Parts: sequence; C-alpha cells; structure tokens
Amino acid sequence: MEKKNIVEFRGARQKTKNWSPEKKFREFSSIRVPKLLRALKNVQNLSTVYNPKTKIGYTYTEAEKRKILKDVKEAYQSMLKAWDNAGKKIRENQKKSYWDE
Repeated sequence: MEKKNIVEFRGARQKTKNWSPEKKFREFSSIRVPKLLRALKNVQNLSTVYNPKTKIGYTYTEAEKRKILKDVKEAYQSMLKAWDNAGKKIRENQKKSYWDE
C-alpha cells in the first residue's frame, strides 16, 4: 500500500542508485543545506523577546535558552567532526578485547 501525502510537496522520488557520488553530493547538498539554514533562521526567531504592545515574540527562561544553544552547538560540533574525519577510519573505542588498553 502506497503512502499518500495530504499535499504533494516534493513530486515523485528520484532514483539515485546509478548516480555518480559527485552528482549525489551536489543534489543532496542543494536540498539539505537550504533546509538547515531555514531551520536555523526559525530557531533564531525564537530569540525575539515578547513585546506586550504588539503581542509578538516569546518568553523563555535563561535555562531554556542555554539548553537550545547547547544542543545547537553540540550538533554543529558533531557535524564539524564528521567533516574533519571524512575518509578516515576512526579507531576511537575500537579495542581488540575488553582487557586491551
């Protein structure tokens, strides 16, 4: 049974099996990076302080703010680490046995 979307937002899925790695990289990055930038802009908008006159903005605690910024920073650092380690075999925590140091 095929899953139906309420709104057709993307069109038919593309078959990428026979694409070159370069074509896949360019295609997927042209889709994913703008989505990421849009998501970051939306999180940035959460920093708007509530204005009672216009009823625009948000109220949040310092702890909530710190948690969001910490999670975003951790995700960014994880992404940087992935790019830095691209193509390298990571031997972190790969011991031969439990007793090897």
